[in-house]
Amino acid sequence: MRVAVAGVEFDNVTMDETLAWIVDRVRRPHRPALICTGNLDHLVTLQQDTSFRAAYQEADLVLADGMPVVWLSRLRHGKGLKERVAGSDLFWELARVSDTSGIRLFFLGGSPGSAERAAEAVRRRYPGAQVCGIYCPPFETFHTEEEQQRIRARIHAAAPDVLLVGLGAPKQEKWIISSRDAVQVPVSIGVGGSFEMAGGAIRRAPLWMQRVGLEWVHRLMQEPQRMWKRYLCRDLPFFARLLVDVLLFRRTI
Repeated sequence: MRVAVAGVEFDNVTMDETLAWIVDRVRRPHRPALICTGNLDHLVTLQQDTSFRAAYQEADLVLADGMPVVWLSRLRHGKGLKERVAGSDLFWELARVSDTSGIRLFFLGGSPGSAERAAEAVRRRYPGAQVCGIYCPPFETFHTEEEQQRIRARIHAAAPDVLLVGLGAPKQEKWIISSRDAVQVPVSIGVGGSFEMAGGAIRRAPLWMQRVGLEWVHRLMQEPQRMWKRYLCRDLPFFARLLVDVLLFRRTI
């Protein structure tokens, strides 16, 4: 069952259901699958970027990465989405599942060195986790055919079950859509800054801030110059408009 928020259809699944879906897809692969982890900033970008929206429409699973998405769904639809399934949490849950099941993970992207540090953190916590490949493509040459061939060759050689792509949205989702038939990985997931968080370059917000939807405040405090326009000029005004629309809708029913 899916729940619509701002014109985007989110899958109404828990973390456990998501993990079961991924494991089943790995064990019984069909065509390569894309998972999108949608947050408020994605919703803003989707209003303006048609190719990003097309990627979401093609996604096999769309998860609610942010609490504002969950709140809006519940205000609009009553029960709404069951829970938040954040990409940064899914990263660690997949590492845990890899430790027990042998599912092979490949880390693509992130800032230089972040994927390596994330893999080291995974192996410390879950010694049996199978991180079968790591590659951070150079930003300057990323779009060249030579670099794309190199990326595909490294992924093919590693033969992962799950490809975690930390190129940032919407770049990561667009790349997965354009490349998934070529790389033939059962499941690909855009994970944004999860490598940086797992490796310690970015500190994740305390659990209480995550639960009350203030994780963005913590991120803003860490990177004010880079994040203030995104959060204060784009995301908050957009959320306010959506909230007003939902409240007006509730008054009419």
